[in-house]
Amino acid sequence: MKKTGFLMLVFSLLAVGQQPQQRPSFQSTTLAVANQPSTNDLYCSGFITTEKVPESRYVVGGLNSPEQGRYALATDNIFIHGQGIKPGDRFEFVRHVKNPNHYEAFPGQKSAVRAAGEPYFELGYARVVRVIKNTAIAEPELSCASILPGDIAIPLVERTAPPFRKAILDRYAPSNGKTVGRIVMANEFDAFLGSKQKAYLNIGANKGLHPGDYLRVTRTYAYASIDPSESLSLKSRPADDTQITAHRTDSLSDLPRRTLGDMIVLHVHPRSATVMILTALETIDVGDAVEVMAESDFQPLTTVATVATNTGVASPPTITCVARPSTVHLDEASTITCDAISPDNRPLTITFTASAGRVAAHNNVAILDTSTSGPGQVSVRATAFDDRQLSASTAVMVTVVPPTAPVGAQKMSDLDFKPNSAYVNNRSKAVLDDVALKLQQDPGSTVVLSGSSAGKEPSSLATQRAQNAMTYLTRSKGIDGKRVQVRSGTQPGHRVEVWTVPAGASPPPK
Repeated sequence: MKKTGFLMLVFSLLAVGQQPQQRPSFQSTTLAVANQPSTNDLYCSGFITTEKVPESRYVVGGLNSPEQGRYALATDNIFIHGQGIKPGDRFEFVRHVKNPNHYEAFPGQKSAVRAAGEPYFELGYARVVRVIKNTAIAEPELSCASILPGDIAIPLVERTAPPFRKAILDRYAPSNGKTVGRIVMANEFDAFLGSKQKAYLNIGANKGLHPGDYLRVTRTYAYASIDPSESLSLKSRPADDTQITAHRTDSLSDLPRRTLGDMIVLHVHPRSATVMILTALETIDVGDAVEVMAESDFQPLTTVATVATNTGVASPPTITCVARPSTVHLDEASTITCDAISPDNRPLTITFTASAGRVAAHNNVAILDTSTSGPGQVSVRATAFDDRQLSASTAVMVTVVPPTAPVGAQKMSDLDFKPNSAYVNNRSKAVLDDVALKLQQDPGSTVVLSGSSAGKEPSSLATQRAQNAMTYLTRSKGIDGKRVQVRSGTQPGHRVEVWTVPAGASPPPK
């Protein structure tokens, strides 16, 4: 009995030792998770666009040129070549890039990138401190990478960090029927991605994406059939030598789709969007699919519960906002002003997102630009965060109506000339001074100068009279020649008719 009992004890211990360890669920696994995008995330992410990026302003060197060819430090001076630059202007530096890799991360990657547009990497931005002729001297304010001669300088457009929302990641989430797309490229041409890295999608404004939208990254098991390394597993024998019957699925498409992580949209372009990976449950590949997430995939945006601290109970902030005006014409702007309060006197940060148009924010005020929104309702959401990530949000509506019909061209005055003369006298100059002032007060308007001649005067004198009036406006008053149109009138006379044309209005009839 003693021997039998001892053997039973040994077998029992062996059985306990062979019990499988309980595997923790992925929700409880410690993951690298990003949160609200930082300034570096917003301005160092790059983009793909079908829009023309102007290349008329570009880096030509710096203080220590030609020995120094890379600029990134706050103490560096960057020389920008271009016209129309003023001290105080801020420029972003971008680089038009091409992929040096000869392989494709997935079949058809090159054509997918071409369809989305041209890729650009963002290098940082700088402020102009001085301009000498056509060369501006700028000092870096943010450096993402070294800036080189030939890099393009474009006006800096302020970006607002979209609010962070805690997503609920279902490892096998079924399709929700929302917009789907694909990762076609990544910043720095990376092929494998993790948390905080930036990627570019083949969907953008054309599919209704906005900054702050969330997408889940997905992959089907059919991926194994096209991946060179994964496909080798399909050739292996799945059965164990001891199995009498073994089964392998006839179709990988029968297996469930799995979730790889989530991402947030930083900024959008016509056919592409730049995103930041937030959570990566496993390595995310260029070529993986994405799907816009539904509201049910998130924890409530407004934190209503309190949390316990060493000093008691913490309370979330409160926020109220108002839009002035709440109704604007297309191309007009609305100012959204918010008041946020922390009951615990914690420091607050306010972020803004808009359902359409563009929003630029500073502290508690945002300006909604409706030039790209189209008529309709625009929702501007403001979210206040404290330093413990407790938050509250609210939304205000701005109604955008079609622009009013432009006022037609209006005759302002006549310039009188002596017979057989095109000389602009002092009386005509006084009239033109008023014209110049009106053009300066209304930057969108133009002027038409319609000259005429009479009697035996040559017909060319009509054009010369109008041309001399234009010369006075451009050379003496500094009016851009593109805003002045010169032509010959059909009515005889010794004069030039002066017509002002508001933006969008048709020129006067000839």
